[in-house]
Amino acid sequence: MRSVAIGGEWFSVVGLGGFEFEDDPDWPGARDVLLAAIEAGIDWIDTAEQYSDRKNEVVIAAALRDVGQPMKLSSKIAPLPDGTGFEPKQIREACEGSLERLGVDRLDMYLMHYPGESNDGLEESWGAMRVLVDDGLTRLVGLSNFERPEIERCLSVGSVDVLQEGLSLLDHLETLELARWAQTQGIGVVTYEPLGSGMLTGAITSPDDFAKDLPDYREWPFWQRLYSPGRFERSEAVVNGMRSIAERVGCSIAQLALAWNLQQTGVSATLAGTRSPRHARSNAEAADVVLSPETLADLDALIPLGPTRD
Repeated sequence: MRSVAIGGEWFSVVGLGGFEFEDDPDWPGARDVLLAAIEAGIDWIDTAEQYSDRKNEVVIAAALRDVGQPMKLSSKIAPLPDGTGFEPKQIREACEGSLERLGVDRLDMYLMHYPGESNDGLEESWGAMRVLVDDGLTRLVGLSNFERPEIERCLSVGSVDVLQEGLSLLDHLETLELARWAQTQGIGVVTYEPLGSGMLTGAITSPDDFAKDLPDYREWPFWQRLYSPGRFERSEAVVNGMRSIAERVGCSIAQLALAWNLQQTGVSATLAGTRSPRHARSNAEAADVVLSPETLADLDALIPLGPTRD
């Protein structure tokens, strides 16, 4: 697995999304997924205080103890009312809470998860984030789901090490422009949902495939964007177009989607979550898939077929 420098620290270009671990400390598959990921060269995992109401961090910590091998850790703080909040004292409280739940003395990345209802005080919040680095509580700090004007406000206070943004051939395509700009600022970009919330695995056959796992799946924003009536057919058109390209390249559709993501200008690394050891290994192998300019152009030509581009 190749690595990339983000803010002076090194990370595997494919990271493990921890959201899939949910909140079950007795889930027997956690150890197997972590072992598969580590053996495949993935050296970091991402979580957040908001995931499973702070239980996700506890599950990940327990699974890592069971494995007996460390991974680099990234976590995030959310605004009120869902998270601890973005006032300076709340930011420190939240970071210390994540450290305690994860059982470590320092994080490798710590990010503000998404903007609150008001951006008042953003400069003070970012100053508090930078203090966490100065005090040794985290190596890097960053922003997730923030737009460029907000990022620039933070830059006026202190450096931004990393952005975490959604990106796939189906969704979050505005990140392409943001990543190019971030590169000019020396900011690393980590993408999430590179597999289009599961659609780009090639395994989704119906818009209702989430019914067994998400009873309220029709209310989820990703389902409305990618799977709702009229949109699922467009998502499916992109996947169908990828099939022949993946066969030509000699990889799976999911690996093709991940490789496309990693070869976008300004993208440093991508996060892929899974509950399957086999998928963890396969996702890691995508780091070795190199796409030619012609193949990238063929994939880009599929984007207008998708559900979020008219």
